[in-house]
Amino acid sequence: MSSKYVIPTEKSVASLLAMIFGDGLGVNGGDAAEFDSLHVATFIDDEGELVAICACDREFVAYSGAALSMIPADVVREMISGNSISEALVDNFYEVMNICSKLLMSDSSAHLRLDKTLDPGAANDAVASLEGASEKVAFSVDIPSYGSGTLTFLIS
Repeated sequence: MSSKYVIPTEKSVASLLAMIFGDGLGVNGGDAAEFDSLHVATFIDDEGELVAICACDREFVAYSGAALSMIPADVVREMISGNSISEALVDNFYEVMNICSKLLMSDSSAHLRLDKTLDPGAANDAVASLEGASEKVAFSVDIPSYGSGTLTFLIS
C-alpha cells in the first residue's frame, strides 16, 4: 500500500532541520523506541482524520526546543537527567513539529496539518489507530551543540 503523503528521508529531514538548527546538524536512519515513552505530534487531513504521527524521544523534544530558545546545553541536559522538560521546551517542540509537517507534503501530495502534540503515555489512542500505517521511518538527529534524539514517522 502506498502513502498519499511524502515519506521523509535522511536527506529531506537534514535539509529542513538544518534551516532551523544549523549546518552542523546530522541525520541518520534510526530505530524507534517504544511509543508509550515518546512525545507524539499528530497530523490530520482536511477532513480532520488522523493520517500521520511523529513520535520523538525526550532528548529530541528537549534539544530541539532548547535550540530554538538558545537555552544553554548544560541546562537542558540537567532537565533531561532529571526527567523534567520545561513547558517552554514542549511549546517549542510544537513549533518544530509544525515545521516538520512540510516533510510529509509536496505540490502533488495530499494536504495535512499539525493537530497537536501529546506527552508520553497520552498518545496511546493515536498510535493504536495508526498501528497498521503503510509507512514507518525513524531517524536519529544530532542537533549542533546539544545532542542526539530520535524521531519516528508513522504515515497512513
